[in-house]
Amino acid sequence: GVTLVIPILESLRDKRSFSRVLTLAIMLCLGLFLCVGSLSYLTFGDRVEAVVLLNLPNTSAWTLLVQILYSVAILFSMPLQLFPAVRIMEAMMFVRSGRDFKSIKWQKNVFRTLCVLLIAMCAIFGADQLDNVVALVGSFCLVPLSFIYPASMHLRAVAQTRRTRIKDSLLIGIGVVAMAYVTYISVITWGTSDPPINVCTPRP
Repeated sequence: GVTLVIPILESLRDKRSFSRVLTLAIMLCLGLFLCVGSLSYLTFGDRVEAVVLLNLPNTSAWTLLVQILYSVAILFSMPLQLFPAVRIMEAMMFVRSGRDFKSIKWQKNVFRTLCVLLIAMCAIFGADQLDNVVALVGSFCLVPLSFIYPASMHLRAVAQTRRTRIKDSLLIGIGVVAMAYVTYISVITWGTSDPPINVCTPRP
């Protein structure tokens, strides 16, 4: 994810090759997403679910294997995605380090547990409208993170020429418009999608 870009950059031995590696990784992910999305719509048409695994037959051993592997991948990737956000919030909440004070360490552990429980509750209550939840989170978090914040920081700290400032301002404008549009679509379509397939219901 984008939250791991800076930690990966800092861990590289040759930082000059980061742009090439990042470009290749993004192009590979883009190709995989396009292939999976296109094949899903070509196979299931307008019956495709927000999670395409729900369209697969629940009586197949291959489907069960894919669902298990997908659950394991989500389970192990969640700490990586949560770590940067938790570190930022902990830096604002705790002045002392948990290495020297056990009480601070346990307070951080409780805070991290509450964050995980909050995310779990959001996932449980938003499961029936997963596509809208993803779109709403993306509009408030991913769109600014991809367009608005980088362009704003570049405009403030790096941009010197008029051409560069225009480019940054254009990216900020695109981000604001995209955020407003996606948020509007998510709100007006909330509750209108069909409920997900109940794969746990026994069939005769």
